[in-house]
Amino acid sequence: MDNSSKPHGAVTCESQFASSIGAQILQEGGSAADAIIAATLAVGTIASYHSGIGGGGFAIVRQPDGYHRSLDFRPAAPACIATILSMFAGKPEATGVGGLSVAVPGELRGFEELHKSYGKLPWKRLFEPSIELARDGFPFTEDLAHMIRSKTILKDTTTDSSYRDLSHSWILNHPILREMYAKDGVFLPVGANLTRPKLAHALEFIAEKGADAFYEGQLAKDLVDAVAAEGGVMTLDDLKNYKVRETKPLSIDYKGKFKVISPSAPASGGVLLLALNILSNQSNIGGPGSVEDSHMLIESLKFAYAHRTLLGDPGFIPGLEDVQDEFMKPEVGRDLYSKILKHRTLPSEMYNTDRLNTVIKPDHGTSNIVAVDSDGLVISITTTITLWWGSRIVVPSSDIVLNGSIEDFSVEGQSNHFGYLPTSANYIRGNKRPLSSSSPFIIEDSAGRFRYAGGAAGGSRIISCNVQQARNFMDYGMNASQALAHHRLHDQITPNETHLEIGLVDNGIAATLEQMGHKIKWLPRAESVGCAVSYDPDTGLFQAEGEPRLVGSGGRVV
Repeated sequence: MDNSSKPHGAVTCESQFASSIGAQILQEGGSAADAIIAATLAVGTIASYHSGIGGGGFAIVRQPDGYHRSLDFRPAAPACIATILSMFAGKPEATGVGGLSVAVPGELRGFEELHKSYGKLPWKRLFEPSIELARDGFPFTEDLAHMIRSKTILKDTTTDSSYRDLSHSWILNHPILREMYAKDGVFLPVGANLTRPKLAHALEFIAEKGADAFYEGQLAKDLVDAVAAEGGVMTLDDLKNYKVRETKPLSIDYKGKFKVISPSAPASGGVLLLALNILSNQSNIGGPGSVEDSHMLIESLKFAYAHRTLLGDPGFIPGLEDVQDEFMKPEVGRDLYSKILKHRTLPSEMYNTDRLNTVIKPDHGTSNIVAVDSDGLVISITTTITLWWGSRIVVPSSDIVLNGSIEDFSVEGQSNHFGYLPTSANYIRGNKRPLSSSSPFIIEDSAGRFRYAGGAAGGSRIISCNVQQARNFMDYGMNASQALAHHRLHDQITPNETHLEIGLVDNGIAATLEQMGHKIKWLPRAESVGCAVSYDPDTGLFQAEGEPRLVGSGGRVV
């Protein structure tokens, strides 16, 4: 990134407000690690419905010397959870909501590792913007109102009333969240000032004492007590023993022009890269959004999602590294590409994984933030508390929203919230980390120069969103703004339906796809939230973009 203008870098996420906080950290001389920690803390403060220090995730890092690192700070199952597995059978809600759904949070340990490795500014400085937000307030946004309208209404009620009349929202019965978002049983209007004073105090304590303050001592005890009060089994030892894992970064060569890097399991970087490995064999790309291109994309996604059933926590699955290495092999991409019919979708059984020569056989709320600095450090993080407002448990003394990440495990005989069928590789075990759709990625050109970094939120839609924005950049030369704004489709095999965005896909193209055997389901808008930073090494120019489908999303270049 050698250029005369010496830019500080760029930050992007779903919140323009949080991106600006990260940008300010860069302007003060902070690194991309400093900026991404500050921005992510801000996102968790103002958008606690999908991320925060009560959750965790993954980071893919490109160091200035070109070396890549993959960090896993995914929440882990409590050690004793194996003794109560029968309590999940036939109770799909138990894995996502309530005390049994809470896994050991990893977010602050992840931040600690990033800061120790790459930080320039003091740890305390990175917390100050979020402490101020939590103490003095932040606006009730239209994006938050949309989440409440669309995600918190009981299934037996209508969803067409305004958010001020949402008397059936479970939030209005929540002892803590109703105090934050409502007054006298009515939701506050967009623009109202929201505060989280107890969270401000907790963040001040962590800023002064370091990440250990979260994993040991009074904060940890209050967290464990809150989980136990809702029937959970997490212990103080679970928190004390949590550690960040460094995993193997995965990468593929894309058409000899680019290299794409993403984290390995329990993240789904391997699934993202397998889809791109298949698509790298498509020479006649047909134009973005064409019938030919859409069909090949759908089929590649189906093969990739099918292979996701092989993945889980590598600490519990012998030979998993070999499985993911196979995903990266060019001959595997060519083989799967050769199975795709040009004018017809395949029967569902044709997407199976029997062709893999491995020891494994299948049984079967999130945010992304990207930061780049002038030294060439690039970090893309995907972090989550899993479902909306996680487990719905908020620690009374600290206002920390706790994850419901046990939902991302498999329970034999039942699908999870995202429609994924159960797989033995992802069954719940003590200290195990659940498989995640998270797949933050970094793209370099053939000369090894950084060009693009992105990621997405949206459960199972994360992978398809990331495949499409990466391809939009590599195959069609789109910048970050264009790559994210282009229409998205999604198909994960189960359920058997292809999702298209109303108004963004030509009805004639959709009709042709239906004739080819794709079962079309129209959505008002894509159920994924992407963000990206692109960079032109020849001009030294950055572009940082948030999700165009959100009102308050955006990035900052400084």
